[in-house]
Amino acid sequence: MEEERDILVLVDEDGEEIEMEVLDYFYYEDQEYALLTSYEEDCQCQDCDCGEKELYILKVVLEGDMEEFQPVEEDMMETLIQAVEALYYDQDDEEV
Repeated sequence: MEEERDILVLVDEDGEEIEMEVLDYFYYEDQEYALLTSYEEDCQCQDCDCGEKELYILKVVLEGDMEEFQPVEEDMMETLIQAVEALYYDQDDEEV
């Protein structure tokens, strides 16, 4: 059975639509964030090894029953990157 992917269509600063795939959600200091990457429709890999992809972190804000994805403040980005690295490093460590 194929796992359903969580795909978003976002608009960049130039007004261009880009499709992003949500890889994971995580919490940092009681705030929810999403870890995303560019969506490749042709790629059907579960753990894609088709090349390195850029990762993005967006803040998740609930507006009623809808999720809104907002840019992260620049001064928080390095802290969140470290939190994501620690989260995945810990998971990889446990699997060994």
